[in-house]
Amino acid sequence: MSVLRTIVSSSRALVTGAKDVARFREIATVFVRHGFGWWVAQLKLRRELQIELTGGELTRATVGNADTGKRLVAAFTQLGPTFVKLGQILSTRPDLLSDAVIRELTCLQDQVSPLPFEQIETQLRSSLGPKWREQFAEIDEAPLASASIAQVHRATLKTGERVVLKVQRPGLRPKIASDLNILLATAGYVEEAFPEAAAMDLVGVIRGFAKSLAQELDFCVEARNIARFHRNFSSDDSVRVPTVYDALSTEEVLCMEFIEGRKFSEVLQSGEDTRPLVEVYFKTAYKMLFIDGFFHGDLHPGNVFVQEGGRLAIIDCGMVGRLSPSMKDKLIDILWAVMSEDMEALARSFYALAIPTAGKVDYAAFEADVVEIAERYLGGVPLSELQIGELFGELVAGATRHRVRMPTDFTMMFKAILTTEGLARSIAPDVDPLEQARPFISQMIQDRYSSERIKQTLLSDFHLLSRAAHSLPQRLPALLEDVHEGRLAVGLAPASLTALDKAAERRMNQGVRAALTITCIACGTYALGLGLPATSPIGIPWISTLFYAAAAYGVIGLRWRS
Repeated sequence: MSVLRTIVSSSRALVTGAKDVARFREIATVFVRHGFGWWVAQLKLRRELQIELTGGELTRATVGNADTGKRLVAAFTQLGPTFVKLGQILSTRPDLLSDAVIRELTCLQDQVSPLPFEQIETQLRSSLGPKWREQFAEIDEAPLASASIAQVHRATLKTGERVVLKVQRPGLRPKIASDLNILLATAGYVEEAFPEAAAMDLVGVIRGFAKSLAQELDFCVEARNIARFHRNFSSDDSVRVPTVYDALSTEEVLCMEFIEGRKFSEVLQSGEDTRPLVEVYFKTAYKMLFIDGFFHGDLHPGNVFVQEGGRLAIIDCGMVGRLSPSMKDKLIDILWAVMSEDMEALARSFYALAIPTAGKVDYAAFEADVVEIAERYLGGVPLSELQIGELFGELVAGATRHRVRMPTDFTMMFKAILTTEGLARSIAPDVDPLEQARPFISQMIQDRYSSERIKQTLLSDFHLLSRAAHSLPQRLPALLEDVHEGRLAVGLAPASLTALDKAAERRMNQGVRAALTITCIACGTYALGLGLPATSPIGIPWISTLFYAAAAYGVIGLRWRS
């Protein structure tokens, strides 16, 4: 298939004309130059892109050797912001890339040469108006930081507040849009050329990446993220996020409070006791993940500073992840299975989380693979030494072999856990990550079975049933017409079999009711040992009360029908 035809007519990407073809040629040439010519050759794009490949560049050995990750980082860096951000996203996908490549991508530095201040001033004038300087007493024209998407300058407002201006690089959006279209078209072409790539859902990966990058390009989204972190930590003095000056912020410019602090490495070098600091760091990260369901997607040392009194200051909130209540429920099941070292339960919980792709999944093989991986991490290893981030990463990678994949927010969450563990262990190796997580897991379980949560669930279910009942009168005539016209066949058992069917059904129902009753008693007793507060009128946790009430109802039902 000609790449020109793919670019112009593909429904996967709205790529436009010669400009995109020229950029496509540039991208392919860079990858060839860094030793990835074999992949370019497999896509059979040489003639359309007018690039030359030598025999050495076409060998597969150059693609998968020891320095593949370093060469990939070099190619991404040369190609600019879209690919730098793509590399950061791919570093969260152990299901797509090897551990060695991911380690290199994790170190991908989003640092580029700074733009002259004249270009930054042009963007400021365009975003804030021609009189933008009247708002500032002074501005440092030397950048504090220079990344692929934005450049940061220190400034002082006329009112005296010290701020930083995060200014988007001019002319960035059209180039990123072109790159995303090319990536989307190429992902679709790869899935067509390599059937085994379909299980990786490359098109889905690029679409998710495009959505994430679009949010990063809109600084108003980052401002809203910061506002939400402010609300989530409003009662916690140990965490600080910068204040945003909305009147001086737009989609391309973000004006924030200037926050100072020390890096983690500086604290470590000072010889101070780092354990309290790591405990605050874990508390902050786990609250985001397990309680709020809204977490910083890139909580590495460059985005966290240490202030006086051990307070953490968090910056760069453009990349965030979200976990819905149902996703948090599944996470509870996974974590509880890990802490209980229940391999089969871990496989079931992980499969419930996964998204099946094309084809039937062999669950027995999937479970065997999960158990084998879990036994290597959990078997005979104290929980204090468990590398839970690495465990999750390998489970995600193994899922791909069975044509299932993880939701994007979960892969980001696993990456966040891995980053948190790695940073914490580097400065306080004796701190147990799971022990730090235990209070938050208990809180998640308590919230899951709280009376308010159960009430909301029941109301939601009642609403769905009400809608179904409301629509039944409209649907019933069509159903009866289908039966009358023979489009729907209804089978009726002979009269002589009716009594036997009812008896069998009654015995089956009694068996199920008995099993559920025993299960409720066991669950209620088990919940008593979780240490949850005794909040019900009878002096035990609400969850135990509910399970015992359900068991009592089951016993009454069994006696009534016996």
